[in-house]
Amino acid sequence: MITLTLLHPIQSIPVQHWTFEHEPVIRIGRSTDNHVILYSAVVSRHHVELRRGDSQWEVVSLGANGTYVDGKRITQMPIDGSIVFRLARSGPNIQVHVGALPATAAKLQSNLPAQKMKPPLGGIATDEAGEPTQSGEAPLTNLPIPVTSQPEEEEPQSGVLTQRSTAMDVENEPDQDSLSPISSANCTHPRAQGNTLFCPDCGQPLQVMQTVGDYQVVKTVRQDTIGVTQLAWCNGQNVVLRTLKPEWQQPETVEAFTQQAKQLLALEHPGLPHFSDFFVIEGKPYLVRSRVHGQSLQQRVSQRGTPTQAEVIASIVQVCDTLDYLHQQSPSLVHEDLKPENLIQNAAVGNPTIVGFVSLKSLAIGEQTAASPYTAPEQQQGQKTVAVDLFALGPILVYLLTGESPSAFYAQREQGFRFYPEYVPGLGAEFVTIVRRLTSPQPEERYASAKEVAAALLDISVTS
Repeated sequence: MITLTLLHPIQSIPVQHWTFEHEPVIRIGRSTDNHVILYSAVVSRHHVELRRGDSQWEVVSLGANGTYVDGKRITQMPIDGSIVFRLARSGPNIQVHVGALPATAAKLQSNLPAQKMKPPLGGIATDEAGEPTQSGEAPLTNLPIPVTSQPEEEEPQSGVLTQRSTAMDVENEPDQDSLSPISSANCTHPRAQGNTLFCPDCGQPLQVMQTVGDYQVVKTVRQDTIGVTQLAWCNGQNVVLRTLKPEWQQPETVEAFTQQAKQLLALEHPGLPHFSDFFVIEGKPYLVRSRVHGQSLQQRVSQRGTPTQAEVIASIVQVCDTLDYLHQQSPSLVHEDLKPENLIQNAAVGNPTIVGFVSLKSLAIGEQTAASPYTAPEQQQGQKTVAVDLFALGPILVYLLTGESPSAFYAQREQGFRFYPEYVPGLGAEFVTIVRRLTSPQPEERYASAKEVAAALLDISVTS
C-alpha cells in the first residue's frame, strides 16, 4: 500500500489523501489521465510519476517547472518509507508514505476526503477506444490522447493553487485562474455539454445506460461472439465490465466464465490489468477490471507505422513474460484471443498489457463469421492449450514488423494449408524461422513455452 497526502500550502496539515494498493506506477499532474489530478498554474500536465521497483518506490520528476525536496530540485529519488515533495517552487506539497500508516496518522486521514483513483473524464480511455464496438467497425475515439510534448506553462512569480478532486476535459480546459472548487454534493452539472460521459466538475456519470449492482454502465465498448464489454463507474472509479450475451447464458458457458474469472481475480502481474470484482446477477456473470491507458499495438501500427525490429522484439518478449505467468497457473490460464487489438501499450508502465480475456473461443465453435488470422487451427475443433496462445504470436510478429494483414500469408502450398512466413516480403530469415515454428499446424512442433519464444527472439541480431 502507498498513501499520498496533499498538504496545506501554509500550515502543512493534511487536506486530502489517496491510497493505492496495486498500481506499479502512480501519475500526478493536471491531465485527466493522471491518478492524482491537481489544478495549479505551475503543475505540468504530467508532472511526477511514482514508480514501484523490485525493492522500493521512487519519485521521478517529469514536469517543466521541476520537483523539489527540501528546497532542492530533483529528477529521481528513492522513497525510504516517507517523503514530502513540492511540485514546482510554489506548487502543492505531496507527502508519500509507503506501507501501513501509523495509527495516529491513519486516524487523521480517516476524516479527510479520500479516493482510490480519479475518474478520467470526457470519454473512453484509449484501451477501450482500441476495441471495436462491433466486428469490423472503426475504433471509438471519444477522448484524445494527451500530448505530453507540448510546452508546459512557465512558472509565475507567485503561484496560487486551485484544486478539485476531479478534472476538466482536456479539450475544454479553461485558464487556471478561472477554476474554483465545486462540491460534488451540490453540483448540478452546469458545464456539462456535448457527448461527454462525465461531469467536468463532480466527475459523476452523465449518461447512465443501466445500473448493474454497484456499477453504473455508461457505454458499450465492444460486442463479440459471446460477450459484451462495457465502461462503468463506481465510487469515483471508471472500470471495465465483461459479461455474456443473453443467448450465451447457458450453464456450461457461465461455468467456464466463472472459473476463468476466479483465476483472474487472483493474479497480479504488470502485464495484466487489475481484476477487482466478480458477481452474478439473475444468472448473468460480470467480471470487473481496471482500465488500461494507452494505444493498442494495432492502433500503433495503423496510425504511426511499424515499430523498429528492436521495439517489436522488446514488446513481444514482455508479452511472453506475461503469457508465461498465465500458463504457469494451475490450471494453465489460456487467453485464446491474442491479437494486436488486445495488446495495449500501457502508458503508465510502458509495457504491453494483455486485455480481452474471457473470449471463450473454445465454446464458440461454428459461431464465428470469419476465422481470425491469429487463431490456431486446433481452436476450430475446440482445443484450448497454451499452444494456441503461442501460435498467435507468429502472425502478431508479422503484423508488427510489416504492417501487413497476416491473412494474406495463409495458403495451400507445398506443405498443405498453413501460414507461410517465407512469403512475407521483407521478413528476415531469423524471424521467418521463429514464425514458421510458432505457426506450425501441429501444436507439438511449436515452442514448448512462451519463455522459449522470448529466448529465441532475444538471440536475433538487430540494428538500432
